[in-house]
Amino acid sequence: MNPSLRTTTSAADDSAPLPAAVPVRLAPASGAAAAGLEPERRTGHCQCGDIAYEVLGAPDDPHLCSCEHETRISGGPAVLWVGFREDGLTWTGPGGEPTWFATYPTLKRGFCPRCGTHLISVADGSDMVMVTGFSLDDPSGTDPVGHSFRQGSVPWMTITLAPDPRASNTSNSV
Repeated sequence: MNPSLRTTTSAADDSAPLPAAVPVRLAPASGAAAAGLEPERRTGHCQCGDIAYEVLGAPDDPHLCSCEHETRISGGPAVLWVGFREDGLTWTGPGGEPTWFATYPTLKRGFCPRCGTHLISVADGSDMVMVTGFSLDDPSGTDPVGHSFRQGSVPWMTITLAPDPRASNTSNSV
């Protein structure tokens, strides 16, 4: 891989601070993972397969985001993000780590320099990483329980969120 492609750039025209997200802790995994025998293991990759990863542990805080960064990067009305512990992330593909782009001074996004697939978001100082839900080989168990920036989402999109494990009687339609 050409080392000059592995650079971090920043978005020059975005100075508004992003509000902090409130993480949602999902119910613990069942079976061997819950018993502490082996952590849940998931894999994912970009469209061309050059950048691939493995994450360990239960998915955390699966949510949609319709902020300006996500809609511009994805070209769609929202991105599904799923959190995992940073110490459980391993880059496994032939391309190694993705190319990084800073969309905010304390937030960087990783994408494949070959095919352009947006894969990951990492906030400075966080022990969590957020992977794009549909870059996972098996996205089961990652139904979104929240929708950030939904007030700015397109008016024709209606989302029914998964039940939030922290609340028993809440409306889930957005």
